[in-house]
Amino acid sequence: MRILIVGYGSIGRRHTKNFSGFADVAVFDENLSVLNSLNPQIRAFDNLDTALDWKPDGVVIATPHHTHIPLAEKAIHSNAHVLIEKPISHSLEGVQLLLSGAEHRKRQVFVVCNMRYHAGVATLQQHLGSIGKPLFARAHVGNYLANMRPDKDYRSLYCAHRSQGGGVILDAIHEIDYLMWFFGPIREVSCKAEKLSDMDIDVEDFACLCLKHHNMTISEVQMDYLRPFKRRGCEIVGTKGMLLWQSEGKNPEVCTVRLYRKEANTWETLFKDTNMDGNKPYVRLARQFIEAIKNTHSSLLTGETAFSELHIALAAHKSASTKNGAFVSI
Repeated sequence: MRILIVGYGSIGRRHTKNFSGFADVAVFDENLSVLNSLNPQIRAFDNLDTALDWKPDGVVIATPHHTHIPLAEKAIHSNAHVLIEKPISHSLEGVQLLLSGAEHRKRQVFVVCNMRYHAGVATLQQHLGSIGKPLFARAHVGNYLANMRPDKDYRSLYCAHRSQGGGVILDAIHEIDYLMWFFGPIREVSCKAEKLSDMDIDVEDFACLCLKHHNMTISEVQMDYLRPFKRRGCEIVGTKGMLLWQSEGKNPEVCTVRLYRKEANTWETLFKDTNMDGNKPYVRLARQFIEAIKNTHSSLLTGETAFSELHIALAAHKSASTKNGAFVSI
């Protein structure tokens, strides 16, 4: 099987390494100096049409948000299945046309949401039934923007620029994804979002979202580019107990998931790892994409659901632009 990686930045390099364990991999990037750093055993292209003439079975798009749709359209037109880095795009324009074109050609579109394969999120999902009916959830994620890519000036990152689809709401769409995975579709969104720091960016670096699901569960998400020490987690309260996931740090990441049972009045540790392998979720995701191309069942985020999540993220922006963060219907 042939997999083409489009974009050889930090995430493209990760995908290249991981997919090489399952398939014949090639890389396309317009930056020749980047391609020169490739392992000589990996095929390299500096022209997309030439790369697609190689006839990849799957194309992984690992470029800034605002370039996703035109690149995915070309890949679908070449009869490849597509895996797009999250979010599916920075705007709604062209997304439905892409999905319709893929359906017409019987090609699949998936979006990278590696947090589905993170032990913290996966453990929460596996034990949701233990807490009865979920009533509310409170999720959070935060990491200082300048620390996210230590080898680069944060001002050069696409996530620092509105025109390239930046900002913490779109960047942290993982949280919206796993909350929808847990509790189903969202009907209303309220959001407060601002730039609180003095960083040289033109996007929000702090946001609080309130999500009302159709099943009446209410989720809250706080996300930021401000915390000097990376933290992520989620608390879920149900009629029979509660679940608590906490992750702190990066390399190493310390992860714990606990369950409180109301009747027993006890805490149980479901998962604990003091040195999480941050690459494991990406390896599982790569394997899932290969299996999906082979027409095997996959738990990957579909393009259709990713489109719904983009609607929610953009509705959050719309709510934040109002005076009081009014609820916006989806």
